[in-house]
Amino acid sequence: MTVKELYDLAKSLMFEKPTSKDYDNYYIPWINVLLSENFDLNNHLRAKHKKEYLTEVPTVSSAADVIPYETEMCYEILPYGLAAHFFIDDDLSKFDIFNTKYENAMSKYSWGIEETVEDVYASYED
Repeated sequence: MTVKELYDLAKSLMFEKPTSKDYDNYYIPWINVLLSENFDLNNHLRAKHKKEYLTEVPTVSSAADVIPYETEMCYEILPYGLAAHFFIDDDLSKFDIFNTKYENAMSKYSWGIEETVEDVYASYED
């Protein structure tokens, strides 16, 4: 997903017109904040998908940049977080709605990861 695609998705959740430029000055810095906030959770998703961890928090600087996060993160978590940021100064009730969706989406993917367990007590059998 590109930065522009994430921005457009967040605006559509808010019922903003695609041509709206109200948030053009803010969306890239706010996306960078969201990437930092969700770095550990994205690595958790990468572990679940048996992928290598990212070692640094990525940043974006243009609308064409690709967001190197997992699909669930890009389509279910980041759009609600970005929309919540857009509403924080305008409408606190809408901020609460989108922030709750954002936090619930983050919680949805905070499950454990299956790992093979080694029986360290097997050598102590009678």
